[in-house]
Amino acid sequence: MFFILSPLFFFQTNIYSQQFTKITSEDIVNDGAYSEGTYWVDINSDGYPDLFVANIVNQNNLLYVNNKDGTFTKITTGNIVNDGGFSYGGCFGDFNGDGFDDIYVINGGANSPSQKFYYQNNGNSTFVKITTGLFVTDVSGAWGSSAVDYDKDGNLDIFVANFNTTNNLYKGKGNSTFTKILTGILVTDPGSSITPVWCDYNNDGNTDLFVANSNFSSGLANFLYRNDGNGNFTKITSGEIVTDIANSTGATWGDIDNDGDFDLFVTNYFNVNNYLYINNGNSTFTKNTSSVVANDGGSSTGSTFGDVDNDGDLDLFVANDNNENNCLYLNDGTGVFTKVTTGSVVNNGGRSNGSGFADYDLDGDLDLFVTNGNQPVVQNNFLYNNNGNQNKFVNIKCFSISNNTSSIGTRVKVVTMINGNRKTQTREIFGQTGYNAQNELSVHFGLSDATVIDSVIIDWHASSPQRQVFTNVEVNKFYTVIQGNSITSITNENEFTTGKFSLRQNYPNPFNPETNISFSLSRKGKTSLKVFDITGKEVMKLSDEELNEGYYTYKINMRNFPSGIYFYRLETGNSFISKKMILIK
Repeated sequence: MFFILSPLFFFQTNIYSQQFTKITSEDIVNDGAYSEGTYWVDINSDGYPDLFVANIVNQNNLLYVNNKDGTFTKITTGNIVNDGGFSYGGCFGDFNGDGFDDIYVINGGANSPSQKFYYQNNGNSTFVKITTGLFVTDVSGAWGSSAVDYDKDGNLDIFVANFNTTNNLYKGKGNSTFTKILTGILVTDPGSSITPVWCDYNNDGNTDLFVANSNFSSGLANFLYRNDGNGNFTKITSGEIVTDIANSTGATWGDIDNDGDFDLFVTNYFNVNNYLYINNGNSTFTKNTSSVVANDGGSSTGSTFGDVDNDGDLDLFVANDNNENNCLYLNDGTGVFTKVTTGSVVNNGGRSNGSGFADYDLDGDLDLFVTNGNQPVVQNNFLYNNNGNQNKFVNIKCFSISNNTSSIGTRVKVVTMINGNRKTQTREIFGQTGYNAQNELSVHFGLSDATVIDSVIIDWHASSPQRQVFTNVEVNKFYTVIQGNSITSITNENEFTTGKFSLRQNYPNPFNPETNISFSLSRKGKTSLKVFDITGKEVMKLSDEELNEGYYTYKINMRNFPSGIYFYRLETGNSFISKKMILIK
């Protein structure tokens, strides 16, 4: 497989009481829309998270492309930002296997049953709208959705949570078409569903489903479905996790105590305390009623876990509606939380909905975006830049060779020595995180004072178990892991230099159909320059001979190749490096 161990850049500052700085300039925090959903996704595969925002009351949705300098450009052309609608949210993922994340948008909710929007990514920040197929033409009061490969066939599927009716499951074919599933408990169980969140809670390799339900009156029980494999599910009917009655708006999974299994936090509306369920490791849960996160009730909507202080454990952000302040809770490493009471992130008020973490400026810490409704007065969305500290980090992007190149469902573990103790942290790549939100699809780990990562363990989400282990990995780096071939390094820098050669980023990039690859050699030697597709298959050999010291440029023409992500690899002696390039037709 390609294991891409590639540094980008980072900086560190001293920690102080203000963990975040609120961004107040630019369109991204001044558009004044009635926003519900927030989605961090790298739509142009340049390594920097971009942002999609879903709006209701027939307002256009919003798309902001990351400028790589801490600012964003608002996209104003194309269907994706001009379709109007009553969009609560959606889900992102590579639904056609071309290496680019597509966008599925749900419309409806309680008051406006509608069709859905599906936008297929062209790879250059533009999209083609698909208008045929039941997955977009079905009319329902859709309130939430999630991308998932529930049957591990390598194709992403879509689950849609509907208000006051049964839910929908669309099985993906890997080519932006879907088959509607008509039988089974997932689509015949009546409810009033708001948020679906998938996670392998019992560690059997199959992704299970929790659904938050609400009728916004007397309350409902939530759903938990165990995935038994082969597309079969069993509804769990015992335990407080499925018998508690409330108006639950969202949920998010996370291993808050670093014991290797995933716990569940559920947000509730109407001034009812939120729920925290601790995974017992035997397919059951214990409800925690003593934690501050379970005794701080309000009108909670969104929630998301992330290690905001890079100390090696998952912290929790909770978004609240009805002009209540939002909440941030810091984890002590054992699953015990302390509420943060200072700083703009917890003192802004607002009508907050979806919330998501991403390291949008690639400085090694998690930044935060929060959507807000704008009624009865205009309320802008929130963007908070993390000020960082001296703690270490690692950020890992997984790239599957299946059609699910987004690697949703893949699990990553990082083992390190932190404060003198060996600690294993576990993340799963989710297709939905809390109420109408999606964190960036790479996984971020805080490492505190760790000087080296003992091991990175990746369990790929596939039909047969596929585990890969990498040892003695450097900290404070961004890595990409491409499933399937040998270990190599790919960076987003313009040039990579060793003592033997330098390799430049191809230009132009993206390209169609010609591009130039340049490198220089500091000494004479056998030199290989090859191009590979996303599966690791060699598709072009540019050089495989002895070359003299000097500077070389190869112009390549990929007219006969399909659009997608490719990699070029330069090797001389025992040194090698690879880079990513994008062909768009």
